[in-house]
Amino acid sequence: MSISVTKKLFSLFIVLSYFTCFVIADCYFTSSVTVYIFNGIPASTIDVHVKSGDDDLGHHNITLNLAYHFHFCANIFGNTFFMGDFADNSRSAHFHVYDDDVFQYVNEYYADITNVYWLLKQDGYYLSKEFKPYDDPSWVYRGAWE
Repeated sequence: MSISVTKKLFSLFIVLSYFTCFVIADCYFTSSVTVYIFNGIPASTIDVHVKSGDDDLGHHNITLNLAYHFHFCANIFGNTFFMGDFADNSRSAHFHVYDDDVFQYVNEYYADITNVYWLLKQDGYYLSKEFKPYDDPSWVYRGAWE
């Protein structure tokens, strides 16, 4: 291989490496999504287990007024989903913490950055487009504990 070809390949490698790092750092052609899950249940510790078809984010414990959050780039095909399993000593819940339905609700203007807020309360779990006090009526009831 000649030196000229080697230099060209090396230059191409540098450019592609730079572009790859740039693309990985930001979400291009899709939304950058952060999901927040808050515990609003007094005297409880909630075990949170979030996973998708590709990623298992593990188990996390959240106590009153604390949150677990994670970040990802949405799939360009609109089929990104994350499931959540939630449990404390006396109850459990299983629901999609992010899917196209959640995206449509929280991102009505198709912004580049999307935040999803979940609140776990005594009677069930709630969704919001923005963070609000736990007793704010804008939290939308999405389901009950099992």
